Amino acid sequence: MSDEGQKKQSGFSGILSGVTDTVGSTVGGVTDTVGNTVSGVGQGVGKTVGGATEGIGNTTKAAGNTVKDGTDSIGGKKQTGDNPLGL
Repeated sequence: MSDEGQKKQSGFSGILSGVTDTVGSTVGGVTDTVGNTVSGVGQGVGKTVGGATEGIGNTTKAAGNTVKDGTDSIGGKKQTGDNPLGL
């Protein structure tokens, strides 16, 4: 191949490499953004489910504590969100 042909091929390779880098960076950025969004949604759902489960657990323990109080049962009360010391 002539020197001029090699220069043209080298220039084309440089342009193609630049386009490939730009496309790769763009796709990588979009993929990263989508991944962060999915992760954020998952964390939000997890916190909501965790909070609801904790609320149900505290309500159940509080009901048990009320029954213990009403029947003079032996044994300590359970710790709840409203009664963290279990008194």
